[in-house]
Amino acid sequence: MTDVLDAERIAEGVLPALRPRLRRVTVLPTVDSTNTALAALPAAEQHAHALLAEQQTAGRGRGARRWHSPAGGNVYLSLGWRFRPAPRDLSALPLAVAVAVAEALSAAGLEGAGIKWPNDILVGGRKLAGILVESQVEGGSGVRVIAGIGLNVRMPGATGEVAIDRPWTDLEAHLPATRHPVDRNSLVAGLLDRLLAAYERFAGSGFESFRARYAERDVLAGRELVLEHATGEIRGTGRGVDDAGRLRVALPDGGLRHFHSGEVRVFGE
Repeated sequence: MTDVLDAERIAEGVLPALRPRLRRVTVLPTVDSTNTALAALPAAEQHAHALLAEQQTAGRGRGARRWHSPAGGNVYLSLGWRFRPAPRDLSALPLAVAVAVAEALSAAGLEGAGIKWPNDILVGGRKLAGILVESQVEGGSGVRVIAGIGLNVRMPGATGEVAIDRPWTDLEAHLPATRHPVDRNSLVAGLLDRLLAAYERFAGSGFESFRARYAERDVLAGRELVLEHATGEIRGTGRGVDDAGRLRVALPDGGLRHFHSGEVRVFGE
């Protein structure tokens, strides 16, 4: 490992205007999953708490998939938040988080980061980061959420001999050599800047204020795709997302359907 995550350095790197909104940063050497570890804390300790680990032994993605989480220089981050009242379009929060992550990576020097609905960050068609947002309803119309982010920064196994079942990449593969090695503490501080601001913006205006920014990075818009849905495989053309963050698919018969869940792949890839 060429650098070590440091809670104090991360907190100090957050923008001064946002720093008061961040209650705590915790860095652990190894956990099963940062989302699981944060969710195990008392509810009062989850809000505005950023929990990171150098390694996950049971990192999770959507649909009970495993997120390969070796030690050696990646970012495994979970940030908790309490919304009171719960936003009406909470189902679109993963898309807003994806926008925040993509913009933080752009600020760090990455070009070409796209979003694959609903929660993957891709570069050149390869997966760079994944997002898992989990929520727990509270009394009094509130809701607690935890947004987990797995980001490949310098993934071991330069030849691709890593136990991942889909094309992947890492951040340092797309940055000029002058930016190596990536300072992960600064990178995490930049992610927290965007995430804290996104949580507050989402609380005030929901997905509406993110939709245009999402569209700028939507890698499925205009692409022929296949959606694996509970009702079977659906083939059509991506037409962006609606106000609730649902995927819009134009069907061959001219119809337009909206989907809130499902696995998507670009046809032929």
